[in-house]
Amino acid sequence: MYDYLLDYPDQDTVQPRIGNGTQTCRSDSDLFTSRYQRERQRVYDRAHGMVNSDAYAHGDVEDAKAEAALVREQVKVSRARGGQIGWVRHMLRRGAAARFGYRNPTEMVASRLDVRRSTARDLVYLAERLADTQIDSIRQGAVSYERILVETRLAEAGVSEEVIEASRDLDLEEVKRVLQAHRRMSRADERAVFEGQYLTLQPSLDGSHVQLNGRLGALEADICRQGLDRRGETVVPAGEARPDAGQRRALALTTLCQDELDRQPEPGRTTADRFRAARRRREPAVMVVANQQLAETSEFEQGVAVLAGARVGPDTVDLIRCVGRTEVITVVGQDIVQHGSTTGVRPSLRRAVLARDDGCTIDGCTSTYRLEVHHVIPRSQGGTHVAENLTTLCWWHHHVAVHRRGMRIDPQSPPRRRRLLPPRPTCGYQPPDPDPHALAILKALHVPTNRAPP
Repeated sequence: MYDYLLDYPDQDTVQPRIGNGTQTCRSDSDLFTSRYQRERQRVYDRAHGMVNSDAYAHGDVEDAKAEAALVREQVKVSRARGGQIGWVRHMLRRGAAARFGYRNPTEMVASRLDVRRSTARDLVYLAERLADTQIDSIRQGAVSYERILVETRLAEAGVSEEVIEASRDLDLEEVKRVLQAHRRMSRADERAVFEGQYLTLQPSLDGSHVQLNGRLGALEADICRQGLDRRGETVVPAGEARPDAGQRRALALTTLCQDELDRQPEPGRTTADRFRAARRRREPAVMVVANQQLAETSEFEQGVAVLAGARVGPDTVDLIRCVGRTEVITVVGQDIVQHGSTTGVRPSLRRAVLARDDGCTIDGCTSTYRLEVHHVIPRSQGGTHVAENLTTLCWWHHHVAVHRRGMRIDPQSPPRRRRLLPPRPTCGYQPPDPDPHALAILKALHVPTNRAPP
């Protein structure tokens, strides 16, 4: 991109520096082992000299200077990593992890440096395997930290020196593919991977969401991927805008777990079996309100969480109140106020509404997956539990379209052809009020008012 800048005289480039006694003179263009990177560094050096000269004023020169500065800052990071590896190696030799009370060196490094476990694991990995001269080469910038990390793994996998030499002209993602192709997988390795599978749900720092992390074996991961992809295709009704693959898998995983929680156990043969089955029933969705006044004045945008501790907002509050039995707890300091367990709609009324509608009432929807009862006019806007204010929605339109995307049911639409309105913040449309004279005539004729008269 900046090749024409190579015409700038060599004497104005960055001067070479002197390495240690065992190395020859190196310039900044030798900071990386990749030939491509060395060529780019020559361009950066010349661009740096041109920017400092009054004879040149070109936009590309400024871009080259910014790019060169970005590379040099990464060099500082790489050199710092080399210093950290040296100190980790020193601590490993002295057994510092055990003396500090850590189970392993990775935990010690992650705690002391306040970095991710993956970063700490890489530092310990290199500290255990590199020679002192190799660590010094990282400190001095003769080789980048990331490059020597992948080359060490290549060498440990039994890759030849020729392949490692050729990999220096590849980017790091391509080198990972080379490593995957050469890495051995024995029966013991496969069993270790299987026994090391795990799945964690870690709340974020602000409590707004939960991060799902884990590790699966290759076969187990492929089974999960195919199963979630297949279920994700069936969750979205025909004609709806399809989310990306990642979001479909998240929705599929949620529905899969929800189906298992709601699965009715087989009836017990004895009274004791029925009692045990009742104790195993799904627990209600518990909503914890830390400050009732703060929650109500903010319209539940503050002070509300679920029992697991993650914060939720008004959409989730409406969903918890709508899906079934809920239990609300108010916490004030150490005082706890239990408001009891409540059911939004009586089970008998729910069954009657489901039988009356016989499917999702959204116009054009034919989905029958997890049919649920929903309020046409929400409770927060004065809606009641009467049958006329209840309708049947499939899981997608209930959980995703209404409660997660903020769409609303048009109360003027016919009961068997319900229309969805966009969220209020994005659309100023309000359904028109029925004409009072037409309503009086229809009422006198005992004609049901399914829509607004013209």
